[in-house]
Amino acid sequence: MIEMTWKDVPLKSKLMFFILMGILVVLITSTAVIISTVTTQEEDLAYQQSIQKAKNYANQFDIEMRSNQATGQAIAHSLSQYHSENRTEVNNILLKLLEENPDLLGTYVCFEPNAFDGMDSRYVNTTGHDETGRFIPYWNRIPGNITLDPLLDYDTSVYYQLPKEIKKDIVTEPYYYEGVFIVSYVTPVMRGGEFIGIGGVDVSLNHLNGVVNNVKAFDTGYAIMTGNTGILISHPTNEELVGAKTLYDYGVPEITRMADEIKLGKSGYIETIDPITGKDVVMFYEPIKTSKFAFILVVPKDEMLAGVTDLRNRLLLISSISLIFMGAIAILITRSVTGPINEIVNDFKNISDAAIGGKLDERAETDVDIDFREIPEGLNDILNALENASQLREEMEKVVNNSPVIVFKWKAEKNWPVEFVSKNISQFGYSPEDFGPNGLDYGDIIHPDDLPGVETKLGEICSGKETQFNIEYRILTKDGETRWVDERTFIQRNQREIIHNMINKDNDIDSQVSDLKGKCHDVKYLQGVIVNIDERKQAEEALLKIEDIRKKEIHHRIKNNLQVISTLLYLESEKFKDDDVLDAFNNSRDRVRTMALVHEKLYQSKDMESIDFSDYSKNLINYLSQSYVLEKSEVDIKINVENIFLGMDTAVPLGIIINELVSNSLKYAFDKGKGTIIVELRKINDHHKLVVSDNGIGMKDEIDFEDTDSLGLLLVHTLAEQINATIEIDTSKGTKFEITFQEKNQELREGEDVR
Repeated sequence: MIEMTWKDVPLKSKLMFFILMGILVVLITSTAVIISTVTTQEEDLAYQQSIQKAKNYANQFDIEMRSNQATGQAIAHSLSQYHSENRTEVNNILLKLLEENPDLLGTYVCFEPNAFDGMDSRYVNTTGHDETGRFIPYWNRIPGNITLDPLLDYDTSVYYQLPKEIKKDIVTEPYYYEGVFIVSYVTPVMRGGEFIGIGGVDVSLNHLNGVVNNVKAFDTGYAIMTGNTGILISHPTNEELVGAKTLYDYGVPEITRMADEIKLGKSGYIETIDPITGKDVVMFYEPIKTSKFAFILVVPKDEMLAGVTDLRNRLLLISSISLIFMGAIAILITRSVTGPINEIVNDFKNISDAAIGGKLDERAETDVDIDFREIPEGLNDILNALENASQLREEMEKVVNNSPVIVFKWKAEKNWPVEFVSKNISQFGYSPEDFGPNGLDYGDIIHPDDLPGVETKLGEICSGKETQFNIEYRILTKDGETRWVDERTFIQRNQREIIHNMINKDNDIDSQVSDLKGKCHDVKYLQGVIVNIDERKQAEEALLKIEDIRKKEIHHRIKNNLQVISTLLYLESEKFKDDDVLDAFNNSRDRVRTMALVHEKLYQSKDMESIDFSDYSKNLINYLSQSYVLEKSEVDIKINVENIFLGMDTAVPLGIIINELVSNSLKYAFDKGKGTIIVELRKINDHHKLVVSDNGIGMKDEIDFEDTDSLGLLLVHTLAEQINATIEIDTSKGTKFEITFQEKNQELREGEDVR
């Protein structure tokens, strides 16, 4: 199964994806914000409307109850001012009020004993009186028609005892009177500041239940009314519960909390599960101030927020339609962009097919939208350049194939597989067809003796950061002959960090070649040229041989001339008998011999540029020992010179210095003819130190090289300055000279190839 990457997705799909995703994000975000804002506002509005509706109903019932209370107050206040003491007249007033107010269950007064007219005994057990004869008429509709009965239980009931006690208007909690669930509006009758009775009206709560049940909220919402204690004054489905059940009896925490707040005269709302319908409802409760009752509006939440839900659905529908519309626009935009691009791509494909077939004269159609016109025009410019480049390449191939410069392109792999070689490889007997996957690699034609060196140097170049490689080596022609070539290669690297690898420690060819891939890990390919330099190499070798011969001849002649001078000095010294003169001649001969020995060693050296100073020192000391053997036969000379090669410019002055110091020790250091001379030369870091010491009698006076009568010491000072050396002298135990200097040219040790 081929795994698809993002690059494999068509541009059209990408454009549609990005446009639709952008639109989707914008629409979802904006829709979410709008819906959240609007629905929140609508929910708040729905709650406020329901609260206001509950308040309106509560106010309506409050107005009605105040009207009932006003009727009771009117009865009480009129009797407070009444002095006719006519019971019949008062009964007529009560009857008339009841007849004029059909919503009232009863009208009544109740006086204290003999408080009305002082004639209670005359009315004992008469109509509207009980056995006390007190004036307690109760006009009511309890049996259906209006009848007159005496009030009952006034000695114990709240409707009489409470206003008597507090001397204020009251509205009783709902209670049963003669089997009817009623509420009483009672006002005390006061005369001269004394309580003499009450006047009031009763209202049947059955009538109130019917009124409340007519209240509707939305589709299935309803209303209930409760007393201050939470007792049900109305019930929407079961009238038997009226007066028999309280809000606390439902056992619902939210309803219990609502009952507590009703008792405190507060308003508000709760969200709960309706114990009557089982729906998720909001109960809005408002106090009815006149009676301390509460009006409760029960609204199903889904019905209350139906408008909000409908609005949300409409907004979602609008957003969906907008998304579809914007998607259609996105498709049109995508087509307007990808259409011209597809045409350009088709042109590209046709042109590439033609180019593969070797035709570079195909051109792209430029009659496209102006926004894309530069693409085919730029392609045509490229094709023009390619066609010109192709022609130029053909011309360059002709030039290369007719020149001595052979062009190669190699893979950076073992044995350098050839990817391309110019036809003029024929000058070595090969043809381009001889190389390739089934033919020769370039490493196959490199001389076996040169292959390790080429491999090593190329590996070092590849493992570094260089981009060019230049080396001379030998190759084998197809006929097996050897030819020198000069290779100049450009290293094409990948555009990433160069990976350095450890070079294989084995020196065999196979291991070095196999390691090439590791060292050229970041190299894409090698491209360069090789030139036949066989004739130049032969000429250089001939010149080197002539130069070697010339140098040997020069050193040989210098050595011979110096030996002639030494012989002449010896012959001339035979004419003199004075010891000082003879000593001067002998010293001069030793110095000449020292210089001659340098040229002899140069003549014998491989490079004629430097000498093995260890061997030279031994020969020089041996010559000096022989010169002074008769006089100083018991002097031991120890030589400790490291294997150091020095150039002529340093070797000649240093040899003369050794000659002067050793000769001086041999002549003057040992008065008894016995002693030891030590000559040391060693390298310390980048400096050399020459130490010439003896255990002789030492020097009595401090040496001043600027003012000395000794030619030998003056020569030592002068020659030390010539090679930029420093001189330290220690005469505490014999005489010790320490001369420290630095070779100007790079030192060459024995065994190194100086070429």
